Amino acid sequence: MKNRRVPPRLRRRSGRASSAIRRPGPRPGPPRGRRGAGAPGTRDALFEAAAAAFSEHGFDGVSVDDIARRAGVNKAMLYYHFRGKLALYRAIVGEMLREGGARIAAVADAPDPPEVKIRRFVDAFMALTEGRPWFPRLMLREMAEGAPHLDPETLGGFRAVLGAFTRILAEGQDTGVFRQVHPVLAYLSITGPLLLNIARERAGAAPGRAGLPMLVPIPRDQVREHLERIALCVLSRP
Repeated sequence: MKNRRVPPRLRRRSGRASSAIRRPGPRPGPPRGRRGAGAPGTRDALFEAAAAAFSEHGFDGVSVDDIARRAGVNKAMLYYHFRGKLALYRAIVGEMLREGGARIAAVADAPDPPEVKIRRFVDAFMALTEGRPWFPRLMLREMAEGAPHLDPETLGGFRAVLGAFTRILAEGQDTGVFRQVHPVLAYLSITGPLLLNIARERAGAAPGRAGLPMLVPIPRDQVREHLERIALCVLSRP
């Protein structure tokens, strides 16, 4: 049977149809008004939004949708950058501990007398909490619940923080300036009042509480001076 010739008009139509099929259309992007994976600041926006939300409502009181809405991004971006809510939570705690360990190690390694290092430790710790106002409440809540959301790797970040503080303490003990005291007890005696004061002032910032004496804000210089006195009283030899 002879092949039938296809009229030119049909060949042109066939070619256009085939070309239309092969030509890919534009890929759908993220919803309008939201950042995509490559948008500047997407990861930071998720980090900050989640840190604030976890601080206010706890791990179980915050959903992926809540974080994405607060950050102004598509929730798929949370999985893209952090793999999930738990990984994001651990990244927030881990970042604080790494930064804290680095700052306190710098204090411990400086060529200053132990008494000066303790004062610088107080100042460094205050600066950390002021730069991350969400951290005290988040950490106090987590530790009060038994740290159920932190894995050994994240909790291991405390090793660097306490290790640097312990070096300061040991130097003062070796030179006879500081008394013998367990490093954990000394650390909690200095940092505990600061964390509680931050939580207290945050409670006082709620509407209708401005006149309550227990919740009034205290100037930073007074807090720092008081913590330095506590530290030296706790550590100094009698």
